[in-house]
Amino acid sequence: MSKMHWGRVKLPSFAAFVLFVASAGLISAQPSPVTVTTTVTATPVPSSLPSTCQPVYDCSTTPKGCLNYGVCENKVCKCMPGFGGNDCSLLACGSPLIEASQRTTVPSKTNCPKCDEGFGGFNCNVCQTNDACQSKAPSRTSILGNENMECNKKPEVFYNAYMTCAVRTPELAAFFPGTFSLTLDLNPINKTVNAQLWLDAVQQFYCLAPDCEISTTEKDGVVKTEWQCSSLSCKCLTPTLMCGGIPGPPIALGGAVDNLKGPFKLTCPHNSTSCDFYIADLGGFFPTGLKMDDCDLGECVFPSEMQSSITKTKSTLATGIIACLAILGALILFLIVVCLIARRKQLVLSRAPYTPNHEAASLEFRNVGYTLHKNGLQILKGISGSAPAGVVLAVMGPSGAGKSTLVDILAGKTKGGKVSGQILLNGKQVHQSDIRRAVGFVDQEDTLPATQTVYEAVFFSARMRLPEAMSNERVRERVHEVIEMLGLTHCKDRRIGNVTSRGISGGEKRRVSIALELITRPPILILDEPTSGLDSYSAHMVVEQLCKLAASKTTTVILTIHQPRSDIFFMFDHTLVITKGETLYFGPTGTAAEYFQRRGLVCPNGYNIADHMLDIAMKQELVSKSKEYGDDEVERTGFGYVPNGHDKENDTVYAPNGSTTVRETAVEMEHGGYDHSTVSILESVPTEKTGEAYPISFLTQLQVIMKRSFQTLIRDRSLLVLHLAVAIVLGVFIGGLYFQVPMNLAGFQNRAGSIFFMLSLLGFSSISALGAFTETRTLFIKERSNGYYPPTPFIISTLLFDLIPLRIIPSLLMGCIAYFMIGLSPVVETFLKFLLVLVLFNVATALFCLVIAAGVRNSGVASLASSIVMLFMLLFGGFLINSGNIPAALTWIQYLSMFKYGFEALAVNEVATARLVDNIQGVEVNVPGSLILQKLFGFDLGGYWRNTVILIGFIILFIVTFWVLVSRRLKERK
Repeated sequence: MSKMHWGRVKLPSFAAFVLFVASAGLISAQPSPVTVTTTVTATPVPSSLPSTCQPVYDCSTTPKGCLNYGVCENKVCKCMPGFGGNDCSLLACGSPLIEASQRTTVPSKTNCPKCDEGFGGFNCNVCQTNDACQSKAPSRTSILGNENMECNKKPEVFYNAYMTCAVRTPELAAFFPGTFSLTLDLNPINKTVNAQLWLDAVQQFYCLAPDCEISTTEKDGVVKTEWQCSSLSCKCLTPTLMCGGIPGPPIALGGAVDNLKGPFKLTCPHNSTSCDFYIADLGGFFPTGLKMDDCDLGECVFPSEMQSSITKTKSTLATGIIACLAILGALILFLIVVCLIARRKQLVLSRAPYTPNHEAASLEFRNVGYTLHKNGLQILKGISGSAPAGVVLAVMGPSGAGKSTLVDILAGKTKGGKVSGQILLNGKQVHQSDIRRAVGFVDQEDTLPATQTVYEAVFFSARMRLPEAMSNERVRERVHEVIEMLGLTHCKDRRIGNVTSRGISGGEKRRVSIALELITRPPILILDEPTSGLDSYSAHMVVEQLCKLAASKTTTVILTIHQPRSDIFFMFDHTLVITKGETLYFGPTGTAAEYFQRRGLVCPNGYNIADHMLDIAMKQELVSKSKEYGDDEVERTGFGYVPNGHDKENDTVYAPNGSTTVRETAVEMEHGGYDHSTVSILESVPTEKTGEAYPISFLTQLQVIMKRSFQTLIRDRSLLVLHLAVAIVLGVFIGGLYFQVPMNLAGFQNRAGSIFFMLSLLGFSSISALGAFTETRTLFIKERSNGYYPPTPFIISTLLFDLIPLRIIPSLLMGCIAYFMIGLSPVVETFLKFLLVLVLFNVATALFCLVIAAGVRNSGVASLASSIVMLFMLLFGGFLINSGNIPAALTWIQYLSMFKYGFEALAVNEVATARLVDNIQGVEVNVPGSLILQKLFGFDLGGYWRNTVILIGFIILFIVTFWVLVSRRLKERK
């Protein structure tokens, strides 16, 4: 090797870093392969003094003491077999059968010229034949008394064995050219291993590993013996080439060797001349251990002592794989149990008899009030009225009068303020959930599935809300009947559409919203502004159909209407006029004009009485004038103006959760109104909420929702096609950018960069889950509030149709394309592990975005929050900053970063066992990729499966959080 002036070489920053790490961590510059020989010895400490011991050397007072773990007794060193000299530093020849004091030593830097016949190895300790072991009288006796010693050459040691191996490694030879020898002393009695490293016959350092566990196992037909030692101590000798004190090499390893702590493992397969020598502290330099070749092992032992104990073991999976399979198995078992239970319930419901609704219900409300919690504003002030079975009650009033608030309360909707008063269904006070089941509610705003046709939307409502036992043929008949009733036959096969996709008209959408509720023939149908957005003809047709429905005595209709024309107004049976949260008029529609005429508020000839009442409601002085007339007409007829105020004795707070409501029942309904004198309390209704029952099973709900989700995915192809196209294009782009990167220093940087770039693309593409979920969230809230289905089937369908087509398939496409174009590891197992991490990472980030979308109602805020959090996870992902250099106050952030676990798993999977070979300004560099991962990124080389399990943990956590948020937060609030 030519002489190099290291201080004058100018290198690129990354290459300079690598050479610095190489020097500090035993990385080598490799000019050519070098042969290294290793010898292993295992014997008890001799009891006699070596022949070269000088009386003038006092081991008790000399700082050096006795080397190679010799024992100082009476100021004289007793050396291990194979060593001699006054300080045990010289090589002893002969054989281990000779008394230690009789073994000749050779000067330093000199090999043994000749061993005793039948012995060999670096220091003549290794027996070769049975005759050699029998050439001298043994130092111990056999338990049988008449046995001859034999030479055991197998790796399974029984008493005390010695081994010599050749070590051929470029890492050491590049900096320290020469011939290496490693000698080991294996003692199963004392459970110790002594090892010495020699370079050109000069000992460099020695080590002792005590408290070892020895095992010989057979797995898949391969027998091997392992020595596993929990601790290790080493001593570097100076002056030597490796440990310092001799000019020439650019580095000295004295400090590194002296600080080795273990654990230590020696593995020797039987019927082989190779062994693996592994020290954990050198794992970055030798990630798979130090390979020793041409190993020669031998021990002189009695046949009676050679009692082999080979333990047969079966192949086992890695702990991480077992954990992943356990999680997967538990999930599959859980799904099977759930499916079996759901299937059983589906069968039970499909055979259960059902009775279609043929009777309308009556609804009465007394002193209904509503106050906002925020500012104490009173929206409703003691509104009373009734809707007998089979009538149409119109609630009128100017904008802001409280019409929508009143019908929300009558429909059992959850309100954010304080609701007071009593609501009676068929003369009985019932729970809010019972009201919701009896009432069909059409909201003021149309919330419809844009990609479905009119027929499909109505059929979806029918299949979700009609009994399981009703056949599909009967359901289709009902759907066609409702569609024809509302005049939607001409557009039943057209998609509904939205603002970005043209569909049916606004008036047709309004009628579709009504059809979704009429499909169940509810006992009470409440509609908020059903004629809003309709032309006069369509409005007349809709109201006419509602009146026919009520006249059939199958449904009671309550609707709000802002300003009906006269012919529509006189279709209503009863009218309730509200102004500023108070009752202006309640009674038969036909007597409204007469009622106000008696109060001096005469409707002009030819003027619409509905407009006249709204004019009165808009002017406070006219409202006051109508109240001055008195209530004797009310007492006589039971209709007309209902005085404000509360019944102090019977007034109660209507609690949405049913926990504090005082129940009152049995109000007798006469002549379409109510008579205060007939009210009597007959029974007290329990305040506990009845179970939320759905007419169909969970399995049917899931099937119907998934069918609609699939239709949406196929018909609105933009998101699916974009994700797939982007995955393919970016896979080709990344593969072309990093095409066939070599395994050198620049290639390492490119490999790490390509992996991190793929994770970044997948992570930020997951933000699309926000928009996709936001579009379905409003529809889910509306359908949930109307009793279509519970949250669980919606959550399962959302996860399946977001994660599989939009996350898993694109990540697989991108990974497969980029992997082979970049030229990553061709090992099949490595490739599959690469795809596994990509999929888990993409699923985890998508679920994180879904959690944000479920927890934050404002889509802009949700997008901003997810982007910022994603950027911080990217920053602490392990590529932009070394985990060991993060300030202590911010260290915890890295453990919340999914990028950290994904990147570490992929980097370890790809580079941990690779070697980087490069030439930097004439210097050949051979760098273990594992060392770069440890020093540059601070990664755990054995952390692949740990990181994989953590990603699975993130997925489970996000699924649970998403389920909780959707179940608890995504509710209708009015």
